[in-house]
Amino acid sequence: MLRRLLWIAGATLLLPAVASAQGHFEITPTASYNFGGTIDAGDSDLFDFDLEAEDSEAFGITFDIPIASWAQIELLASRQSTELNFDRGIFQGSEGIADFDVSYYHVGGLFSFGSGQIHPFFVISLGVAELDPDVPGASAETRFSGSIGGGVKIFFNQHVGVRLEGRGFWTTLDDYEDDYYDYDCGCGYGSEFTQGQASAGIIFAF
Repeated sequence: MLRRLLWIAGATLLLPAVASAQGHFEITPTASYNFGGTIDAGDSDLFDFDLEAEDSEAFGITFDIPIASWAQIELLASRQSTELNFDRGIFQGSEGIADFDVSYYHVGGLFSFGSGQIHPFFVISLGVAELDPDVPGASAETRFSGSIGGGVKIFFNQHVGVRLEGRGFWTTLDDYEDDYYDYDCGCGYGSEFTQGQASAGIIFAF
């Protein structure tokens, strides 16, 4: 529900900008590699040891709406299906504990530079992250999230190009008791969950 409200609110706020926009709309399917992401033992009562999200691929899409020749409003959705691992220590490797899905839904601003076919850019966004561990008794949790990054767009013509980007995500893990269990376990999150992302995508401009 929170995710739907976020997108509806974002679309409503964008209507005036769309009416006066100049330039091309852009849709960019992306393939990414997400790395990092640790849930400390003190952040959850699910386990009494630290868990690390395994580095893996992610897939997503961005939709960019022009508001100036150098600025766009961007909607982003990205999903990573990975695993939570427990590090057993040196020479023992890590042990998979549970499947883990991380999804980001953001609204932000993209600011580009340069001219011609090559456009370096800077991007910042806010939204929510959905953290979904495959653990008996648990359900997905939605938390406030933000990101910052940069990259370059290279256009082959007016309608097709490539986008190369590096971005960092952070997600707040609020320190309060959750109610997604069927029993009162006093489960809570704290601190932050942070990840890096390297991505590439094909731009379709229209």
